[in-house]
This record gives sequence, C-alpha cells and structure tokens, in this order.
Amino acid sequence: MINLQTNNKYKRSISQMQLSDKLSRILELAGLDSESNVSVRIDSDELLKNLNKQYRGFDQPTDVLSFESNMVDPETGCLFLGDIVISYETAEKQAQEADHPLENEIILLLIHGILHLSGLDHATKSQKDAMWQKQQMILDKLDVKINRISGDKDFHD
Repeated sequence: MINLQTNNKYKRSISQMQLSDKLSRILELAGLDSESNVSVRIDSDELLKNLNKQYRGFDQPTDVLSFESNMVDPETGCLFLGDIVISYETAEKQAQEADHPLENEIILLLIHGILHLSGLDHATKSQKDAMWQKQQMILDKLDVKINRISGDKDFHD
C-alpha cells in the first residue's frame, strides 16, 4: 500500500493519483515487492530542515530524506519499506534550475528515496555509480526526462 500525503499548500500543483501510479511502477522497476508498503510525504523546506537536523545533524533543508524500516505488518504480512519525505520547495527550485518539469523532479526524488529504502547508497564512487545507473534506468523506463540532477556535476542525460 502506498500512503501519499501532500501538504495542503501544494496539493493543487501535484496529481496524487499520477504520483501513486508512478510510485507503484518505481517499486516494481526497483525490484521491490509491489505489495510492499511505503509512506511518502511532500511538504516544506522547514519540515525537511527540521528532520535533516534531527536525524542527520545538518541544519539545512534538503530535497529528499528516506527512513528505512523493513518491518513486516503482522496483520497483512506485508513489508513496510519506510518513509520518504520530499521538500516541494526544494524540488521546485531544482526543477527550475535544471529546466525540466516539477513533476519530473518529484519523480526523480521518489526514485532516489525508493532506492535508498531498497538498500542502495551513494557514499562511495562505486555505490554512487551503481545507484545513479539504476536511477537512470528507472527514469528511462518511465520515460521521464531529467536535464540535470541538482548538485551532481557528473550527471549526463
């Protein structure tokens, strides 16, 4: 089950149904069980800044945070992968800087968050290469064009 919550301030700009459909496809393309549960929240820079400070020690907003769970719901037997929190405001800035649609940026951040929940990371060059390759494969399969990944000088479309 996908639990998608968007701050009321941003709901008019985001199609909940489209994002839920994309998220289901992202789970499948990432090699995760489509019966897995994941929670996604799209909210403000302020919330992301607070979470980033609390959990990572960085007193600044960020585009996406992932909180891995891997717990099994005793009632359904389904895996709860974890939570993904996306900053709408940062996603909007990054989309404008990269000159691609906001929806594409949010999909990129969903993919990035799901890949973290699946165990991938980008702490080393080899990890980053593997994660970026999988990220690009999913973007290609979804036919989502990204002109530039914010803060990534190595990205080429």
